[in-house]
Amino acid sequence: MSAAEAPGSGGRTEPARPVGAEGEAHEASAVECPRCHAVNAEGVPFCGACGHDFVTGSEPLGPGTDDPGRAAAPPTSMQAMEPHEAYVDPSFATADLPPASALNTPDLDPGQLPDRPAVPPPTPPQAAAERVGHDPVQHLPPSRRAPEEWVAEVWVDHVWAATRGSGQPVPEANVPEVVPLTSHHVVVGRTNVERGLHPDLDAGTDMGVSVRHAQLTSDGERWWVEDLDTSNGTFVGTVGEPLPEEPLAQGERVRIDEDDRVYLGGWTRMVLRRAR
Repeated sequence: MSAAEAPGSGGRTEPARPVGAEGEAHEASAVECPRCHAVNAEGVPFCGACGHDFVTGSEPLGPGTDDPGRAAAPPTSMQAMEPHEAYVDPSFATADLPPASALNTPDLDPGQLPDRPAVPPPTPPQAAAERVGHDPVQHLPPSRRAPEEWVAEVWVDHVWAATRGSGQPVPEANVPEVVPLTSHHVVVGRTNVERGLHPDLDAGTDMGVSVRHAQLTSDGERWWVEDLDTSNGTFVGTVGEPLPEEPLAQGERVRIDEDDRVYLGGWTRMVLRRAR
């Protein structure tokens, strides 16, 4: 048998020969299919290879085809995804397979497992391998500089209280209260428990100080003060000069230095300085 005639090689196949009672094969006339060129025995109505109708000459109908004149539809992607039957080699005996318990089993003595050394942790990099990702910065803009530590000293000033004439008893002038300024925006005022209001810097029992009396702002190096529309006003003076007489105008922001004094309320005097 040639390679073109071998089964499964894609060539023409030899038709089956009818066998008589005596066991001898009788020759039969062959008919070639005009569609797939397969050889069929004479007298069969359809091609045994592609289903071509020898009587009517029509193409074979595919599954689900209602129109006799329409050819079979090609296989779809969903049909290609249908599972196929697994091919099992009959020459391979399943009894030769090892049991599942014997698969992937390490050849270790269970008694030696506790004596196995532990895996050491990863070694950290040496200090000599570390480096700075960029050259040290020589200058930083003010927005990126760390704010310097400032404090506010709050005093009871009897000289200032004598000019105010508030009529309330003035406390003793003891050691000033030092309040760290941890923000660039500080509201100076007095706590109101009933309304639940607590300023950033509390002026204590000075009834001449409003709940929200003044605001301190800073850029990290300098400080400014402004009055928050109070009835008693906010005053700024400096050391060695007479006490101020005119309060800050509404909306006015005044720069204050370390030698300046901020007066507010009936006796409160406040000084800002760098922490030492």
